[in-house]
Amino acid sequence: MGTDRLYSEEPAAQRDDRGHSAADEQSGVDPNLRLISLFNHYRHDWMNDIQVLFGYVKLKKYDKLESLMEKIKEKVRRESNVAKLGVPELIVYLLSVQAEVKDLLFEVDMSEEIRLNELPLDVADFSSMCIGLIEAFKRNAQLYADGEQKLALQLAQKSDCLQLNVRYAGEIAVKRLLAELENVKQRHTSAEIWRIERLEGGHAAMHVEVPYFREEVNSCL
Repeated sequence: MGTDRLYSEEPAAQRDDRGHSAADEQSGVDPNLRLISLFNHYRHDWMNDIQVLFGYVKLKKYDKLESLMEKIKEKVRRESNVAKLGVPELIVYLLSVQAEVKDLLFEVDMSEEIRLNELPLDVADFSSMCIGLIEAFKRNAQLYADGEQKLALQLAQKSDCLQLNVRYAGEIAVKRLLAELENVKQRHTSAEIWRIERLEGGHAAMHVEVPYFREEVNSCL
């Protein structure tokens, strides 16, 4: 088990909904440089897959090609679904998490394409809440240096709401995480259901539902 290493940080209430502190904004990070770094990460990642593919062909290990191609197809599907979310800031953020946090395996899962910008809800608020939740898990997971850490975000479009599930496996600073999750909840009141399903034994899970806007009925009709 890792050691709970405290680090200097601002209180959760002083961070904005995107998980950035005032110090982050003052650091003058160029968004273009961040995009270049993101591009380089994915280019390197895809080159690794291509090298493995060529390696199997060269060594005539054709029996391994099918499983590798299925893995690549699944990666393409996940990245494509993220890219079609319709909210540029959220898309860039989600694609950046894995590139910027080396010790955390992060995945976004959707069984179908979801275009947030076409749904009857406060897209900006939902995107900000989504980022706030991920940042809370990411910050508190980073207090532990060793061990495998996995974070999965699942989005599901229902007939009357948008569901968000977070699943985490690995050591995490539980008390700090609970405090930060409560802070995110207070900042985003659009969630009708906010349920922490598990937060023990190296695992954490939560479920959030944000209802769609209800059409107003004209009482005169």
